[in-house]
Amino acid sequence: MAFWMLLAQDACPYLVAMESDMNDVAATQKRSVGFLLGIGILFIPIIFAWFLLRKGHSVLARIIGFAWLAVGVLVMLAAPSAPRVDHAPSVAATSQASTPAPAPAAPIPAYLSAQVAASYDENTVAADMKFKGKRVKVSGKVTDINTDFMGNPYLVLAGNNPYLGPQFKFSKSDVEAMAAVKKGATVHVICTGLGDIAKTPMFDDCEMAN
Repeated sequence: MAFWMLLAQDACPYLVAMESDMNDVAATQKRSVGFLLGIGILFIPIIFAWFLLRKGHSVLARIIGFAWLAVGVLVMLAAPSAPRVDHAPSVAATSQASTPAPAPAAPIPAYLSAQVAASYDENTVAADMKFKGKRVKVSGKVTDINTDFMGNPYLVLAGNNPYLGPQFKFSKSDVEAMAAVKKGATVHVICTGLGDIAKTPMFDDCEMAN
């Protein structure tokens, strides 16, 4: 029994040395790049290239693997990003879409001074509905040029009655223009109807028109 114990003590250092040598050989043994690892490095190098850092892979395999990883990173960085599609309408477009276009101004109705006078001779109520508070254009011959008690100039245009022709009042700033008007001249005025006074049609806020 003592013999075997002595034999084991003598052999133990040799066994330990042998095991150490075997581990060194296994550690220095070349590790090949397998098929699956190669496919992984080819298509997803950013993940699988790091497996080449394990012991046993050659320096050449590591250089090729990480060079391929660098190429992949450069390609991803150089690839143009997709243009951003903004589906939200712009503020200007929304404003234009929500703001309706202004309606075209209605044409100003035009009459002859004789028509205005005849309307009030026939029916004052109907004439007021047509002219009172409305902006109208009236054309006719000037029968009188005068001023009211406030100094505002006004024109009288020919009507059915030579004494009750429609009157068209201007502002004081139009005095010089009224001074150039002659009796008998045909003029065109744009005014707002005021109704009538004793069958005389009255208009205010007048301006000369072409």
